[in-house]
Order: sequence, then structure tokens, then C-alpha cells
Amino acid sequence: MNEVLNNIYTRRSIRKFKEQDVPKDLVDEIVKAGTYAPSGKNLQTYRFYVMQNADSIKSLQDVVAKGMENPAYTLYGAKAIVLVACEKEAVNGVSDCSCAIENMLLAAHSLGLGACWINQLKYCGDKAEVADYLESLGIDKDMQVVGMVGMGYPDEEREAAKRQDDLVTYLN
Repeated sequence: MNEVLNNIYTRRSIRKFKEQDVPKDLVDEIVKAGTYAPSGKNLQTYRFYVMQNADSIKSLQDVVAKGMENPAYTLYGAKAIVLVACEKEAVNGVSDCSCAIENMLLAAHSLGLGACWINQLKYCGDKAEVADYLESLGIDKDMQVVGMVGMGYPDEEREAAKRQDDLVTYLN
């Protein structure tokens, strides 16, 4: 089977990671794949904010847990987190960031890592405490975090979810 299609068909959302850190060069390669995502009018509206420090990831987790009003919230033990953001006013920003996130998920899988798209900042990013925290990271308040990619060495194997049969209609 074609390598690209195989990578697409076998990628899974991984939410349990080994304690092993992810080397920076692998994270760099994954983020680079994100920068190669298509973007509306090639404006490349996406911006990437990378965390690999365990204390920083824990701080992010705590802020999101508070913002979601869910003290049990976790980032699944990910060893690296990439926050993907764009300006709130960017017409194609959410689409651009979504393409970048998918590129990174596929790149992580192709490099033997597990990864998961994490959405919670989309829901709580405008709350004052969360927005202040993000601003302390250099993510201005005119930006929105579309999603995060949590990654690490997988500590679980997941089966493919059944695909629905009625997703495609051919219009002739």
C-alpha cells in the first residue's frame, strides 16, 4: 500500500504515553510538517508554540483544568505539546490551523510517536485567567488557540473506529 495512505489509515488518537521524553529533533520535524500545511491564499496564518518541559506542561494542564472547571482534566501525560493558534480575525485561520494539526498528527505517527488533537483551549481560551496565562506564553489576546497536539511514545494500541458507510455521495 502507498506509504502516505497507510499512514492515514493507521493513525490513531493516542491518549496514553510512556515516560520517555521525545527528542527535540523529532518535535522540530513534526512542527515543520505543520508549517507545510496548506493555507487559504497561502497566508500561513498558523503559529506554533511548543512545550517540552514537564513543569510547563503541568502548568498548562492546571490552567486548562481550571478554565474547563474540571479538576480531573489531564493532557494525557503527553511529553510534548504544540499549541496551534491564529489571529481571531483571520478568515481562514481555523481551517489553516486544522490542516497544520493534521499534518503534525500524521508526521508524529510516521515517526513512531503517538499524538492526539486536544481541543479544550478552544472552549476556555477566552476566560480571563486562561487568556492571561496564554499571553504570558506570548500568545496575544487577539489570537485563538485552535487546538493542541499532545505527543509522546505511545503506551497503548488502539483499534480503528468503524467508519460510517454513508459519508460519501457522488454528485454526477
